[in-house]
Amino acid sequence: MDVITGSVLKNMLLVAAYNLEQQKDTVNALNVFPVPDGDTGTNMSLTLNAAVKELERTNGDDISRLTSLLARGSLMGARGNSGVILSQFFRGFAKGLEDVTTEATGADLARALVSSSKTTYRAVMKPVEGTMLTVGRRAGEAAQAAAEEGGGATEVLQAALDAAKAAVEDTPNILPVLKEAGVVDAGGQGMLCIFEGMFIGLTRSLEEFAEENGIAPQPSLELVEPAQEHVAVTVNKYCTEFIILGENLDPETVRNEIASKGDSMIVVGDSDVVKVHIHTDFPGEVLQFCASLGNLTEIAIDNMYLQNLDYEEHKKQHRLDLPEDNVVGFPVAPQGDPKPLGIVAVVPGEGLAEIFRSLGVDYIVPGGQTMNPSTEELVQAVNSVNAEAVIILPNNKNVIFSAEQAKELVDKPVGVVPTRTTPQGISALMSFVADDSLEDNLEAMEDAMGEVKTGEVTFAVRATVAGDLRIEERDIIGLAEGQIAVVGSDPNEVAFNLLETLVDEDSSVISIYYGADQKAEAALALSEDVQEKYPECEVEVYQGEQPLYYYIVSVE
Repeated sequence: MDVITGSVLKNMLLVAAYNLEQQKDTVNALNVFPVPDGDTGTNMSLTLNAAVKELERTNGDDISRLTSLLARGSLMGARGNSGVILSQFFRGFAKGLEDVTTEATGADLARALVSSSKTTYRAVMKPVEGTMLTVGRRAGEAAQAAAEEGGGATEVLQAALDAAKAAVEDTPNILPVLKEAGVVDAGGQGMLCIFEGMFIGLTRSLEEFAEENGIAPQPSLELVEPAQEHVAVTVNKYCTEFIILGENLDPETVRNEIASKGDSMIVVGDSDVVKVHIHTDFPGEVLQFCASLGNLTEIAIDNMYLQNLDYEEHKKQHRLDLPEDNVVGFPVAPQGDPKPLGIVAVVPGEGLAEIFRSLGVDYIVPGGQTMNPSTEELVQAVNSVNAEAVIILPNNKNVIFSAEQAKELVDKPVGVVPTRTTPQGISALMSFVADDSLEDNLEAMEDAMGEVKTGEVTFAVRATVAGDLRIEERDIIGLAEGQIAVVGSDPNEVAFNLLETLVDEDSSVISIYYGADQKAEAALALSEDVQEKYPECEVEVYQGEQPLYYYIVSVE
């Protein structure tokens, strides 16, 4: 095949998304550390699924239009570091094909893949070789070489696939930590799944590919949304969503016109398609204005007040007692004038969420290990906070990139404090001063997060070796500042020994947050042992309810 059409490209991407979906657990298992939070495959799959869902917005075969939608969908749906990097890959891919309409040649595809690689490298502050960046770069280089030799679309993609496969196999030779763990790079393997799917999709439909592999004939392309709890919504109670199709559309004009009609507004798009989300008491006025700009489609209006009444009845029946202010994942409708500064925090577990709320956080986004929120969820959180500027606390290394991306997609000033753990987020909040400027708070909070050391206790999902430690599947392991430091058979024993690696002569406060799978009695017993060991320190115990981790401990 010398050239591909828009319909062929769309099929290639569908097959790629399905292929990655089927192999995401394999990719997840390639996590360097044997902890139960390997989510690279899941994040990449959810990101690509979000991108592919955007392709449903058009029935046309215009390649530049398809790739533009692909880029936008992956941008808003990006989850975790690997998902954000993948979104940049598709952004570069779209850039390389922006002038291609009906047919893409081998040279066009090669240019797009080279553009993809360059865009991902520019997006990462400190690119690391032996990762998905390397895989994408080598695939682009091989595609360009094949195109220069006169190869058509099939030859170019075959060259890219072969190079990607070789690059993945080579990742342990580039990154010693991969060789020590006996794995290839997870992000690189995810990229290989995508290249494999795209190549297969050149000649086989999604249905044919699925049937050949004995799997369901249709991909699961629905995004997994975090569980949401409800608060009473009496102002701006209609959650209104729709898409405008037209010509010469201006998202900024739409934003300016409807901003006064409600809150939680998201308006993204381009001159042809604009997606609108807003909470409003006047959905008719919003629709009337937007209908004057073009054709409206996929209109959805939900009454959150009535939804909440149903939930309240359910809560009474099941004797649920949840906080009534700003609960997880659902904003309080803004009242009055905006305050100068608001805070959004990504937090795992309702117990930890309550701690963050008590420290002044305006909006909790459920997330953490295995459940990284998307860029769009962070954008919605920022827009939902009734403040002139917002600070985001990612509290997870895999959420920082998404937070940085989200701040570029909103109209208000946003700062990201690069907290990598929940205790760092709590420490940062202790230095927040509402009357200070955004810049002063960012500086103070970043300094404060460096005053705490974090330990985590979980279990091993596979056997491996970490330095001098030999780990068997289901062993209890303790991580000090992200590195495996202790192995044992009992969570309390491991947590106690882990603290020995964290506490020093300057330590004054030890905090223990016990997870959803750990009993309060066990946590109290641990705290008593710790207090006896370190009488000079104040020892505090909190119910964190975080999943997967028996304990999160911090030392200040």
